[in-house]
Amino acid sequence: MQKSRRRRGLEFNLLSLVLLVACAGPPHVDAPAAPATPAASAPGTVSSSAKLDPPPVAADPEAELTQTVTPIQAPPAPLPKGTRVLQIGDSFADALGGKLSKLLRAVEVKSDLEFETPSYIPNWSYGAKLPKLLASYHPDLVLITLGANELEIPHPEERIKPVKHLVQTLGGRPCVWIAPPLWKPDSGVLQVIRDNVAPCRYLDSNVLVHDLPRARDKIHPSTEGREIWAKVVFDWLSRERVGTPEQPWAFRPESSESASASGSPAAR
Repeated sequence: MQKSRRRRGLEFNLLSLVLLVACAGPPHVDAPAAPATPAASAPGTVSSSAKLDPPPVAADPEAELTQTVTPIQAPPAPLPKGTRVLQIGDSFADALGGKLSKLLRAVEVKSDLEFETPSYIPNWSYGAKLPKLLASYHPDLVLITLGANELEIPHPEERIKPVKHLVQTLGGRPCVWIAPPLWKPDSGVLQVIRDNVAPCRYLDSNVLVHDLPRARDKIHPSTEGREIWAKVVFDWLSRERVGTPEQPWAFRPESSESASASGSPAAR
């Protein structure tokens, strides 16, 4: 009897526990967190965390062609063999003429040198010597080196007429007036020569030659300086000569580039 009561008590307790669990419902489980969504970027912008390769740059065929193709300048034509060059002037003509004659003769161009020391532009312009030399040598080209003894004259404009008269005396022959390389400032006589030397060409030695080695007198070029100067003049003659059947020593017209040695670097 007692056992029956105890069994019924256990069944009653078990039934109460089952009812309690059923009423409580299923256990609460936290839902999994949703994956983070990156913030929307404004149109045309890139997130700082994103790494994008730069877009390829299209090649410019014309730019590549410009960079790879270098124009080649044709070498000067050979100097006209068998022609004759007459050099006249003062002691600077002497300093230049010996070395320059050697270079000219090496390419079969005849060269004659006539100079007087000291001498001045009016002496050569109005004297009897120049017409005699022209009649004797019949030069195809005349090179004039004058003005060194007149750098300090107070009125350089006084040389305008002598310069023009000297050029006229040449009778239309091709000619080049070679300025002496300065060792001191001039009063303006070289500019007067340059402005009045046409149709001769003017060769500005002071643009072509810098720091020319000088002799003991600190005025005339030394032996090394003479060689440098002569080579610069020889190259200028070769570069500026165009030549025609009638005048093999005809030169190209004066221009700002050719007047400054056609962009050639100055010799030192």
